[in-house]
Amino acid sequence: MKIRQMDRSGAAVRPLARAGVVALGLGMTAALALSGCAQSDVGGSEAGDSNAAASQEPEESDLTSPSPSPTESAGEGAGQDGELPQAADMEVAAGNSGRGLPPGLEGNTDSPVGVAWAPVEGLLYVVTNGSSSCPLFAEPEATLGSGGRSAKVGAADGVLTVRFMPASDGICTMDFVPTTTVVEVPAEVDTGDPEPVVLGDKGDVELLPRPAEGEPGPVAWLDS
Repeated sequence: MKIRQMDRSGAAVRPLARAGVVALGLGMTAALALSGCAQSDVGGSEAGDSNAAASQEPEESDLTSPSPSPTESAGEGAGQDGELPQAADMEVAAGNSGRGLPPGLEGNTDSPVGVAWAPVEGLLYVVTNGSSSCPLFAEPEATLGSGGRSAKVGAADGVLTVRFMPASDGICTMDFVPTTTVVEVPAEVDTGDPEPVVLGDKGDVELLPRPAEGEPGPVAWLDS
């Protein structure tokens, strides 16, 4: 029996070729599907990491919330903390305290306390001598009490009274240095006349007027 060449190369071969093409196409489709799944997994992981990082970032309110500031103003509060400026550098304002003596005041190592007019009207300098680690401060405002007489001061109808803050607790050094506090007085007191002053429970002095406007007055020291 005679077989044609065309039948051997066509009828038997072409079906096999078509099957190979179909198998190749199915394989490429499966590969593309797997590749897409892998990219989806990677993208999801990156998105999850990004969301997690964003959730860990501090909120704007945390970044902008103000931190507490310390800050005690100079003067009475600074004096109680023991961080005193020099009296020569402090502002002449009621309640301020400083170490040493302001310009124009003469010291006295034999007296525990003295008082003088400050160069600003309505203000006094009250100077206390004592331990530098336990300084004594005057209260920032003096009062005008009832009149009276004592062995040291003759008061016609009123006595200016300066009071002191409680002494500091703790161990105090044995040195003897001046501390100056600025004290405000009632407006009717600063008249340019001698003024009787009661210095707490320490005693009385007579305060002399300023020698000139804008200058401090002489210190009236309490006898020791």
